[in-house]
Amino acid sequence: MSERILVVDDEYLIATAVEKALSKVGYVLAKAQNMKELEKVLRDGVPFDLLITDVHMKEDSLSDIIEKVRQSSPTIKILRMSGSADGGGPDNFIEKPFGIEDLRKKVREILDGSS
Repeated sequence: MSERILVVDDEYLIATAVEKALSKVGYVLAKAQNMKELEKVLRDGVPFDLLITDVHMKEDSLSDIIEKVRQSSPTIKILRMSGSADGGGPDNFIEKPFGIEDLRKKVREILDGSS
């Protein structure tokens, strides 16, 4: 089974770009732009391997998003992304804008546990 990745970003273009970049290399992707969409994505209860989430969302807090996702995916790994360099450490953070190859490399490192 392919690894499942959940992308949460209130910027549609960012979420879509991440989805396309990672699905092209075999990951199974789902995306949400807010808590309501996130709840819909999580309804099936199938756990995700990785959450890629924006640090600064307009309506929802990062901690609320992580808490909600961990209800169905308690061991999920998390990659934070932001346009500012205050995402919380280099190992689990990627600064926007980022290149597709940089994103793919970071995702693989996190999923392999080497980050």
